[in-house]
Amino acid sequence: MKRVLIIGGSDAGISAALRAKELDPSASVAIVVADRFPNFSICGLPFYISGEVQDWRTLAHRTISEIDKDKGIQVLLEHRAESIDPASKTVDVSAKDGKHLDLSYDKLLVGTGAVSEQPPIIGTDLPGVFFLRWMQDGFALQDYLSKRKVENAVVIGGGYIGMETADALTRRGIRQDILKAKGNGKGWT
Repeated sequence: MKRVLIIGGSDAGISAALRAKELDPSASVAIVVADRFPNFSICGLPFYISGEVQDWRTLAHRTISEIDKDKGIQVLLEHRAESIDPASKTVDVSAKDGKHLDLSYDKLLVGTGAVSEQPPIIGTDLPGVFFLRWMQDGFALQDYLSKRKVENAVVIGGGYIGMETADALTRRGIRQDILKAKGNGKGWT
């Protein structure tokens, strides 16, 4: 039986796992997911912040049951790939509790996605400063906004997520300024 191991539980990783099972139903397919939220629409986070999406679970493209139980794909939530040994075709994976396991594979796919750019601005580690990239980020921002009377905000980033976040804050009655990177990448306007 072929062993397919996928590192990353976003759309790319989940789609690859589903396709692997479709092509070979007898294959052993496992996905290593760093957080507890595989196959979530991160682009939907601003709609959760605005209240347009009431239940964050609806941001999932598929539930764990649809991936794991229904399709026979092992989903290892809150596990991180620490190292890959291509010679022995194994991946050292650590669980949230610190335990390690070596997962073997015949085919390996790394679909971990992008790393958020953090601008070189002093103070991004202060309370009340949030990045909006992962589900946990959305929960933290939502919790902060629900517990405080926020009147003004600054959104750094004029791309899709930044503009949707600005709209979400407007829907909550929060005035904001939007800063985006200059075309030359040397500052913010």
